[in-house]
Amino acid sequence: MNASIKEGKKGYSVALRTGPGMHECDRIIQSIEHFYGHLHIECAGHLGLTSIEYKENVEPRKQEIIDFCKTI
Repeated sequence: MNASIKEGKKGYSVALRTGPGMHECDRIIQSIEHFYGHLHIECAGHLGLTSIEYKENVEPRKQEIIDFCKTI
């Protein structure tokens, strides 16, 4: 049996890390979006969050996350 994905699907990439640099998030997002290409999935958006070690670290980024979710 062959699995297939219907044409016109959109994908969103989200990466987070505990460190302050965005470079690692960018690499993860690039990898996800690379595989989207193989699957013919349109890369419709991505979000990278840094310095997220505890749930309390998310609160200051809440509006950014909400804004990203509104694009989906």
